[in-house]
Amino acid sequence: MKLLDLFCGAGGFSYGFKLLSDSAHLAIDIDSSALETYRLNYPHAKVWKADIHDLHSIQIEDTLGGKPDIIIASPPCEEFSKANPDSHRPAAERIYGEGTARLLLDTIRIIGDLSPRAFVIENVAAILESGGEDIILREFGRVGIDTVHFNMVRAHQHGNPSRRLRVFISNLKLNLPRKPAPTLMESIGDLPSLGLEQLLNPHETLTNHTLYPLSDERLKAVRKTRWSQGARFFRASKTRTLPNWVRLFPDRISTSIIGLSRYIHPFEDRILTVREHARLMSYPDSFTFVGRIDSQYNQVGESVPPLISQLISEEVRTHLG
Repeated sequence: MKLLDLFCGAGGFSYGFKLLSDSAHLAIDIDSSALETYRLNYPHAKVWKADIHDLHSIQIEDTLGGKPDIIIASPPCEEFSKANPDSHRPAAERIYGEGTARLLLDTIRIIGDLSPRAFVIENVAAILESGGEDIILREFGRVGIDTVHFNMVRAHQHGNPSRRLRVFISNLKLNLPRKPAPTLMESIGDLPSLGLEQLLNPHETLTNHTLYPLSDERLKAVRKTRWSQGARFFRASKTRTLPNWVRLFPDRISTSIIGLSRYIHPFEDRILTVREHARLMSYPDSFTFVGRIDSQYNQVGESVPPLISQLISEEVRTHLG
């Protein structure tokens, strides 16, 4: 089958579909570092750096050698995030505005042009608020698509090690099997120790499992932080601040892993590594992230958990026969 992955990022959403599309797989994004990660982990895929707003569907069809059977997409969601100070604005102002939210319209345009047998768009659930759901239905109607399902998925209810609520907009109704999620330490507790222990056992190394550098001031703040408390904060609005650098509980399911957020190890005075973030997003240890360290964290936090991708791909495969 031919697969098109729009706003592919590091490749979490593609993970479950790779066996369906190894020989006809096109991934598009504008982030160079994320695309390098994608190339490394999907060596047989065609990887294309492009602004999807400027992309014509004919170019995609020519590159793929025909129309895709499946389109998956994760258009930017920052303007709809609850952590965004402007998240109170009506959805119409954002979707029809000049920001990145308008890329949702390009996603719908390309899906309408290429008429895949199945499509799945991932985004934050808040995109449906303030008139967003009606806009999405109307825009799909304009490209001739009348069957649209809004599938709300809470990743931890399906076995993902961290909480994550997302909507998957699709021409399919998704019924993902439920499974208990592991606790934080069940997910990362077997990883090699860092700090002095790492120096004494240098052979116990793992890709992307290295200490995040901290200044003396930040290390002091980390040491004072207790479970569920944050060592730093960011302003979500004029009247609301949210904690960052939160120390996670060891025996609970991890909080949502977000690209710009960092988390403190429950027992050690350090920030969780990229590999630990990846474990909490269900990435296998064989999946390698490249680029600057902050980019690697963002690549993990801005992706679809591979476990969820696998469950969705099984639903798609059943639908397509």
